[in-house]
Amino acid sequence: MCMLRRVVLLVLSAVLLCPLPALAEPGVTATQITVGMTTALNGSASFLGISFKAGVEAYLNAVNDSGGVHGRKIRLLAYDDGYEPSHALTNATKFVKEDGVFCLLGNVGTPTTLAIRDLLTREKVFLFAPFTGAEALRQPVDRYLLHYRASYNQETEVFVKGMVDDLGSRRIAVFYQDDGYGKAVLSGAVQALKLRGLSPVATGTYTRNYENVTEALEQIMAQKPDAVVMAGTYSACSKFITTWKRKTLLEKRKEPEPVFMNVSFVGPDRLAILLDKYGQGVVVTQVVPPFTMTNYPAVAEYQAAIRKYFPNSPPSFVSLEGYLAAKVFVEALKRAGRNLTRESFIDTVEGIRDLDIQAGNTISFSKENHQGSQTVYPTVIRNGKFVLIGDWKTVRQ
Repeated sequence: MCMLRRVVLLVLSAVLLCPLPALAEPGVTATQITVGMTTALNGSASFLGISFKAGVEAYLNAVNDSGGVHGRKIRLLAYDDGYEPSHALTNATKFVKEDGVFCLLGNVGTPTTLAIRDLLTREKVFLFAPFTGAEALRQPVDRYLLHYRASYNQETEVFVKGMVDDLGSRRIAVFYQDDGYGKAVLSGAVQALKLRGLSPVATGTYTRNYENVTEALEQIMAQKPDAVVMAGTYSACSKFITTWKRKTLLEKRKEPEPVFMNVSFVGPDRLAILLDKYGQGVVVTQVVPPFTMTNYPAVAEYQAAIRKYFPNSPPSFVSLEGYLAAKVFVEALKRAGRNLTRESFIDTVEGIRDLDIQAGNTISFSKENHQGSQTVYPTVIRNGKFVLIGDWKTVRQ
């Protein structure tokens, strides 16, 4: 009995002296990292969600096929939110509370991202590369929001600079979706115009996930603007532009048509298809280079990956953004090391400086800056194709 008591005491001492193993990080196992994506897979913005997801998966598939990151494959779970904030919150809650994902990746939209922001902060779960350029999601810096793309303020500044500073246009109107996304672009346009002593000559709105653009079109058309900044999705913006151009032809109006400018969120590729012959001269500011520019190694990689993993999905600006965002995400996973946690990942991202992803831009983050890319690529539709704008005078040709 004495001997048994000694053995028990020795075992207990060993247990007490040895540190307990650390609790596993949610979504991370020895062989897998699970991430979640709430996005628009159905509805009027579905092209955006489907395309961004395809770009992300094309890169992740390539990484997984080559062995993953530190021996772990990356698993992507995706739920449809239809571009509705309440659905996005439901999905994000399920990801965090039930699925136990490591993080969220690539949410589509400003209103949907705003809807889940408090949940992310409360649960200390980060969202990487949301498909939005809203300044309200960038300033002040939120530890749990990490952005890939340039902001709407930067996009509208590029356009207003081109129209006002280079072309001398002064009558700028704004057509926008009546929600957080549209108001973010409106704010950027107002700011850019104010720097030049100007303000919008007219504004008009429509409802998210609808195409009720008639009233806004009439309000803006009456003011005869030189240019219209547009913040909507491809369905509403294409209807606005085609209706305007048809009306101009029907009424044989003599004043020149305005330059229509869309920010990148519009879904440029789908917009061009819907505009068809009415797309000539329409401007879209992009946050990635044209997907035809295979002189950039990352774009050539993207083209090959899309052909391999999604042969029925034509290349697009949106899927290229998803691909490049995933590329930065995986680079951060590699740098974070084998002992991966959410907090260590964020710290690693904040330490990335001048990362050359070989797509015409470099990526830098810090504690004061959670937006990796600062680059805007202004383009104009010529014969159904997007062409980089070198000289703004060519826009009106």
